[in-house]
Amino acid sequence: MENVNQTVINNANTVFEKKDDKYFGYKSRFGDIVIGGAYSYRFVVHYAKTNQDVVIISGDVNTVTTPVCTTLEERLWKPEKSAQARRDEIVEQAKADVEDLFKRDIGYRHDFIVNSEKRTVVALRKSFGEGYVRDRGITKATPDDCFNVHIGKAIALRRALGLAVPDEYLNAPQPTEVRVGDVVRGKYSETYYQLWCEDEIGDVSYEGKIKEIADGKYRYVGGGYDFIDDADLTIIDDSREEVGGE
Repeated sequence: MENVNQTVINNANTVFEKKDDKYFGYKSRFGDIVIGGAYSYRFVVHYAKTNQDVVIISGDVNTVTTPVCTTLEERLWKPEKSAQARRDEIVEQAKADVEDLFKRDIGYRHDFIVNSEKRTVVALRKSFGEGYVRDRGITKATPDDCFNVHIGKAIALRRALGLAVPDEYLNAPQPTEVRVGDVVRGKYSETYYQLWCEDEIGDVSYEGKIKEIADGKYRYVGGGYDFIDDADLTIIDDSREEVGGE
């Protein structure tokens, strides 16, 4: 460690030494880190966010990194991705996964049966010549999950091929940003329902597809709108195939 910036280490409250994918306790002024103990990336990120003067000795012993910015190759303390950003990544991963599996499964045709109302996707693996169904896989979104046809296709196809389904497909975060092309469920207010419907309160929910988001309003395909500031919407389908995913 002779070549490491010793002044930075001396002034730090806590120091970790990075080796491969582990972070080892190197110094702890507070006594809350075990010297030589191995810590995960997640732990170090959390620790650095909640404590001052934390540094890391990287794999390059001539470099000392801080919570503000690590090396160009790894910015450890960048803001954590939002649930929506993570879901967007998983959807793109699923699209690419399906295309890759098509290319790898030479000699077979692959068809999908999508039922958005039942929230199901069935993948059929067929022989090219006869068109017989050799294998099939199915997936169904749970009532609490937002349906996404791209994630559904990736799950169903992997099941048809007898492949493991990545955990991120099965546990993708729910969407949080309403976008054009999303199918949403909203709720009428009790006052609105009593004015325009029967006196007895029944099902006060409604569904619609977002056509446009402008002028402070969510406008629906087929007419009608909600004010963005007042809307209480749940996204139930974010496949957005007709609008190119936007």
